[in-house]
Amino acid sequence: MKLWLAMVILAGLMIMPPPGRGDAGGGPLTLYEKDRGGTFTLKLGEKLFLYLRNPQSGGYNLKDVIFDKAVLKLASHKKLPPKPSPTPLMGDFGQFFYEWEAVGVGVTDIVITIQRPWEKKPPEKYWRVTVKVTN
Repeated sequence: MKLWLAMVILAGLMIMPPPGRGDAGGGPLTLYEKDRGGTFTLKLGEKLFLYLRNPQSGGYNLKDVIFDKAVLKLASHKKLPPKPSPTPLMGDFGQFFYEWEAVGVGVTDIVITIQRPWEKKPPEKYWRVTVKVTN
């Protein structure tokens, strides 16, 4: 069962487009789960979009979104339902969407943590990138 789920997730990641700034090159920087660990650069006023798989299939809840509010402003955060499919995928709890705007020159990490409600250990780092904002 776990192998099947891993294969489904891997197949979904393979069809996602690479991080980019829209078709014209001037749109928002769009990141996905596979971009974890990367370093990305924005200019003041530019936007960063993030689409992340909902980790609830493993019993996890999102806990904190950690970043420097002097560098980025979280403009939007939504839970998106699973994409409609003739045969719904088992364990597909949809995605989370985040939108940030670059509001100050500097460098910040974006760290998203998760935790199972019944576990006593500290939240785990689920996704992390470094964002540099320039003039």
